[in-house]
Amino acid sequence: MIDLVKLYLSAGDGGNGRVAFRREKYVPKGGPSGGNGGDGGHIIIKGAKDRSSLVHLSGVKEYRADSGQAGGKQKRKGFRGKDIVIEVPIGTRVWLLAENQVSKRRRERYSLDYFLNRDEVDIKKFYLKAEGQAVPLKKEDELEPILKFDQEADFNQLPKQQLLEVTASGQEVMLCQGGFGGRGNNTFKGPANTTPLEAERGSAGEKKIVVFEQLLLADIGLVGFPNAGKSTLISVLTKARPKVADYPFTTLEPNLGVLPLKGREVVIADIPGLIEGASQGKGLGHAFLRHIEHCRLLLFVLYLSEEIIFDEKLSVKKRADYLYQQFLKLQKELDDYGQELKTKSFLVGINKQDLYSEELVIAIKKLFALHKQEIIIFSAATKSGIDKLLDAFSGLLG
Repeated sequence: MIDLVKLYLSAGDGGNGRVAFRREKYVPKGGPSGGNGGDGGHIIIKGAKDRSSLVHLSGVKEYRADSGQAGGKQKRKGFRGKDIVIEVPIGTRVWLLAENQVSKRRRERYSLDYFLNRDEVDIKKFYLKAEGQAVPLKKEDELEPILKFDQEADFNQLPKQQLLEVTASGQEVMLCQGGFGGRGNNTFKGPANTTPLEAERGSAGEKKIVVFEQLLLADIGLVGFPNAGKSTLISVLTKARPKVADYPFTTLEPNLGVLPLKGREVVIADIPGLIEGASQGKGLGHAFLRHIEHCRLLLFVLYLSEEIIFDEKLSVKKRADYLYQQFLKLQKELDDYGQELKTKSFLVGINKQDLYSEELVIAIKKLFALHKQEIIIFSAATKSGIDKLLDAFSGLLG
């Protein structure tokens, strides 16, 4: 699943103004006629309900909008640069890694909803010695260079700032505003300057290095360690058909399924199995813990492996304690990852009931009751206890 994409975005620069003079028969004093440059194209992000992932951006490194054309003779204005619209799924976050000076000014003083005007942009003039002379090149320091990005760096450890989150279909935000076209010498004519050889450069467009991060939008997120039976459970509850096998990490990317629940559709996300230390990036941790942030309800799926169930050296109480410790470890990983996950509603489900003895089930219930934690014991393989799970879902989701 493509859920992280880094892009270099460059809005178009404004076109330079033109230095030109009217040359026509019987018009000996035509005067200045240099036109204004066209504005640069913008880069716009748009929420699209028919996009389910960022796979269409896979392999794309950069987007550059067209720059505005230079002004022409006879006061003709240059054509405006074409905008670029990038469609993303609903639930996409945009993180800023680096930007140029124009982008920084707009972001810090105003917001992405604000459209800079000419007075707020540094537009410099250029001067020619004679008509037809080439426009002097821009100095290298006129644009603040984009900061370099380490391709090997861990995204979660990078210094970054969230710019926005796309929350609705059709939502449009101008990520990078195009530069303004410079004014031609016709603009600067006057009684004291009848033959101006000056015009303006086009201003620089905004440039950014950003990361698009897609977060799954689901009602219920299944959380558990590898081999807990989450994939089997989602295949029982929905029409999703994830890979199911008797070894860890069969799920390497989130799976979504739709559960019909009392006249409504509930989206369930099967989050790949976590391991201890996932919140510090071990295993598949950071890659998928962030998907839990948009789930309304979490279901902790606990289980006992056959090695523990049939280990005669372990008492029934000790086996039950393994389950409770598993619950505490999962809670710790979510708590360590972010404060937002601490406040989410959750259920505790214990899978693989068909393997547990009646004595073990009683011990499990007593232990969790002692810690005032309600549980639902079920078996995804035999579907026993699934009805109780559905009732609990309905009660908490409303």
